[in-house]
Amino acid sequence: MTTQELTQDMAQSLTHTQELLQVPTSSTAGASTHNIESGIPGVRFDPESMSQTISDEALADETMARGNAAEQVVVLLARGHVRAASELVAETRFNEPQNFAMRVLDTSLTRASGDPQRAANRLRAMLSEFNGTAHESVLQQHLGMAYVESGDLRAAATRFRKAMDLRTAEGADERLIDSSRRCLEALTARLENLAPQAAEQAL
Repeated sequence: MTTQELTQDMAQSLTHTQELLQVPTSSTAGASTHNIESGIPGVRFDPESMSQTISDEALADETMARGNAAEQVVVLLARGHVRAASELVAETRFNEPQNFAMRVLDTSLTRASGDPQRAANRLRAMLSEFNGTAHESVLQQHLGMAYVESGDLRAAATRFRKAMDLRTAEGADERLIDSSRRCLEALTARLENLAPQAAEQAL
């Protein structure tokens, strides 16, 4: 498979960047926002583990060389380079404190550092800030992942369904809707393995 074919394949695959999305074009308060939906070559989001993974090292290297800061953070997280990702997030947020993608990635770093409960608290605070906006669905999705890691599977199922419903209502990219659906399905399977009745109650 050629590099071009790999890139096209990645663009059609579910990626972590497609979980962030809806990034303001400016960090200025009150600036208009536009949805930005782009895949990151070399990185794939796995709804089973609910984490980003490297799918092609060469393409990931290219992203590190040419991608923007948010894309580079995703690659670093996928490679398990939490410290380097944290430094890049801190540097970017110093210059753009209201950069939405970086704020969400900052909570991903918190989860990667082993504190999903703190990540959930921060995501809930962001939900209060962005309730009813185009940013709500991505926050619901990430809150679901934080709840999974903290062990609150019922709460996670509720958040994934909310994200899916919001994305469907918004007419979001089908890959985003599918992301929420696949996370919900993966979680449902876990709940059914633990207790079939718990899964029914959660959904």
